[in-house]
Amino acid sequence: MSEREATGERWRQIAYVATLVGVAAVVVWYAVGHRAANSADAAAADESVMPLSCDLESQGKLPTLPEASGLALSRRDPNVLWSLNDSGAPSVVALSRSGELLSRVRIVGANVNDWEDVSVAPCGNESCLYIADTGNGGGTQRNDVVVYRVREPLPSDRETAPADVFDVAYPDGEDHESDAVFVLNGQLFLITKGHPAVLFAFPRNLTSGTIQTLERIGEIPTAGFPPGTIPRRYRVTDAEASPNGQWVAIRTNDALLIYRSADLLAARTHTLWRTDLRFLSEPRGEGVAISDIGDVYLASERVSEGAASFTHLKCAWGE
Repeated sequence: MSEREATGERWRQIAYVATLVGVAAVVVWYAVGHRAANSADAAAADESVMPLSCDLESQGKLPTLPEASGLALSRRDPNVLWSLNDSGAPSVVALSRSGELLSRVRIVGANVNDWEDVSVAPCGNESCLYIADTGNGGGTQRNDVVVYRVREPLPSDRETAPADVFDVAYPDGEDHESDAVFVLNGQLFLITKGHPAVLFAFPRNLTSGTIQTLERIGEIPTAGFPPGTIPRRYRVTDAEASPNGQWVAIRTNDALLIYRSADLLAARTHTLWRTDLRFLSEPRGEGVAISDIGDVYLASERVSEGAASFTHLKCAWGE
């Protein structure tokens, strides 16, 4: 190789190395900048998640209510909460505010596929129970759900009047599972159990004898997991509005989320209070109900041969 050729080869090598260094620098710059942007976005989102302070008031067992899927505060008797089992007889269970079983009331005209939640809300001049048959029925997800509505009974009642029956379908044509239904301003809402957890609204004017369609409102951020990888313990298992309608409590197996109702209705689902519930060591956290003044009641399903649990917390949120 001549000296001129050797010199040309050295320059080509230098140019090649310089090109590699330049490409590497661009890749590093993009990766660092992209990560910083994502971190900034995450930090901005996290600024809307405020810590929720809760004190444990009491915790006990629910040996006669193994599945304890939902909780709701009575409007007719301030000392009563309503709950239910996923399966078995079509009845709701009256509990004291310390978790003692008071009675069982049969829901006339209702069937049980997979009952997952119970809510209490005004309907007209009365108070009503809304019973959500929204579960997966033992493994098969559903495109439609059923809600039963009855005038709220007293614990001393043996059964209710015949229930109004409402059938609704998801608007995306997909199958879903839901454990969480609540009522705000006379309208029913539902949160799916998958990931992402999606908030749907029922038609404001529910009609029996026809299948109506839900309306998609937004997504509930339960944990920072990519789609398809979220552990089951982070999926929404219940939701309930406070009696005054200003707040909504949403729970997973391991966490409690509190929203302003106005934020949820406006799809501002990243503004909330949150606390970890793992310190309670619940068998499988399921139900939640809240009062207007910070009382939070939790119920869990039993696991294996253990007993379900009932917990009363006192929490502080809001301005």
